[in-house]
Amino acid sequence: MNWPEGKDFGASPEEELTCAEEAPLCNQLPENKKQFTLFTDGSCRIVGKRRRWKAAVWSPTRQVAETAKGEGESRQFAEVKAIQLALDIASQEKWPVLCLYTDPWMVANALWGWL
Repeated sequence: MNWPEGKDFGASPEEELTCAEEAPLCNQLPENKKQFTLFTDGSCRIVGKRRRWKAAVWSPTRQVAETAKGEGESRQFAEVKAIQLALDIASQEKWPVLCLYTDPWMVANALWGWL
């Protein structure tokens, strides 16, 4: 892709944006970051002749999960949907940081290194 140089993609000048970085193991996080930790996963299975997917986000400190599900998409779609749910949670709750634990290699590398 040919991204336009200098484009802010909707970020206001007063917003401080930081790059993603690789997080330590969850049990090694400082206490002040553990409350901003979310785990994501997605799956897909075939039921009859239809693909059914489910995306999940889990908070280890709050012991709560949020899910989304649907039909006709792939496991990769579900994985990305789970990450979208996690980002939505962090945004809605105005978290200062998000420690996101996910397993899709491509997504993790995009968030951590490529962006």
